[in-house]
Amino acid sequence: MARGAVRKFETALGAIGVLALIVTGIIITGWNPLPNVTDWWNKVADNAGKLSTPETGWTDRVGGQPSSAVIAGTATVVSMRGTVEARALSDGAVLWTKEADWAGVAGDGGNVVAVVGRRGVGLQALDPATGTAKWKDSEVVGAWTYRESVLTLTCGALSDCTLAARAPKDGAQIWKLTLPGVGRVLNGINSDLLGTEVKADAYHDAINAMPRAVPAMLGFPIDQRVKVVDTARGKLLREENPSSTARIVVAGGRILVSTAAPKDGNCRYSLEARDATTGKTVWKKDGYDLHTASGAGCEQRHDPAGSDTVLIATRGDNREVFLSPRDGREMWAGAEGDQIVAADSQYGLVRSNGGKTLSVVGFDKGGRLWQKDVPAKSDVAISRYAVLVRDGAGGTLTAYAPDNGHTLIEAKSTSDVLGIGEQGLMLGRGRTIGYLKYS
Repeated sequence: MARGAVRKFETALGAIGVLALIVTGIIITGWNPLPNVTDWWNKVADNAGKLSTPETGWTDRVGGQPSSAVIAGTATVVSMRGTVEARALSDGAVLWTKEADWAGVAGDGGNVVAVVGRRGVGLQALDPATGTAKWKDSEVVGAWTYRESVLTLTCGALSDCTLAARAPKDGAQIWKLTLPGVGRVLNGINSDLLGTEVKADAYHDAINAMPRAVPAMLGFPIDQRVKVVDTARGKLLREENPSSTARIVVAGGRILVSTAAPKDGNCRYSLEARDATTGKTVWKKDGYDLHTASGAGCEQRHDPAGSDTVLIATRGDNREVFLSPRDGREMWAGAEGDQIVAADSQYGLVRSNGGKTLSVVGFDKGGRLWQKDVPAKSDVAISRYAVLVRDGAGGTLTAYAPDNGHTLIEAKSTSDVLGIGEQGLMLGRGRTIGYLKYS
């Protein structure tokens, strides 16, 4: 104990000695550190509430951690755990707040609605600007939100579930059908179906929350089967049985069967497209990897990346390609070293030159439309309204127009992107959100 006391005393003397040297240096040189410290503190204080430079039009705190902030007309619909609220894009004013177990946005243009659901209460479709209920259904347990329709799921206690398509603006029923089997596992908003998945790095939640065009056909996973539904006519076309080595998804109006079989320490891939009505093979390709398999046994665990009309695949020579699920043709093939990183129904993103060059491929024309130099480790994504590039290390956020590469936003920011709109982005850090308009 005596030795411990001596060590503490020696440490204290050392600290006093260092402090004395600093004070002596200040006296001799006349250097005053206070202005620099004050300037640093003022700079920190000034930037603490900023989400970006240039600044967002407004900044405010919400009641919980937001998962998304979908831009819907003149409002943004902010989803948080247990709550959803709408803010005016013009000034961030709270337009309405609702308790919710799940929420999403459906429709397009003047028909956009906020879809809010609660267990035991059902679903309400609200006007984003006012919170007024345009229509409701107390029996709904789950929903999928698209630009053209809202698909609602209603299940009895012991009976089969009913799937219905409704018009977003007024809830008018377009069609309904019975889904045999237990479908309650598909409750909530936009439960995973068997199709393609978004590949979007750090922007996954923001892009997934945006309403997209309803696919021609959807695959519902019920009772370990894939039930294929025609979304135009509201018909159950057929059932398919997946296996551990065969992944079955629905994309481009086809039933896709991705098979991976172990051989010589590797996985051998085969891809088949079937007609959704007859089940007959429409096209088949060997050697195309959709990256649905993993593990030594080539178990099928993942859905392919892409959009409903585009698949991201790697062919046998290790070249990455955009593949049409409709007819199996290569819509675009990369050169050696090209890496496909994202796609929507119109455009694809490709990185090359060690990730330092980002190119946009147009599927209509089948070639590179434009390219930009980007940081090698930046997060990138493509959406309906903007191509996003965020460099966390450099603290920059850039948005480009997908069709021509025109710069929409060039900002200093490390904030998350919560929503992507036609005129700007919703940014967030913690519980602070704000709206940054395109230049």
